[in-house]
Amino acid sequence: MSHSRAVIGFWLAHAFARPEMLQPPMAELLSMVEAGTLRPVVGGTYPLREAHRAHEDLLSRASHGKLVLDCRR
Repeated sequence: MSHSRAVIGFWLAHAFARPEMLQPPMAELLSMVEAGTLRPVVGGTYPLREAHRAHEDLLSRASHGKLVLDCRR
């Protein structure tokens, strides 16, 4: 477990008013994703028109990982 990492949801509204506070951790997260040391778990991808189904799956705890809404489909 020494290599376990997690990015846990947090409220960003206050950070948008202070970009200097947001930039360093975002740069670190993006470089970890680029290097492959942080791999997001995608629990499902839904066309935007099925956002209701994604929300239902989220509420029913039928998904694991992040849910992605694909605006191109």
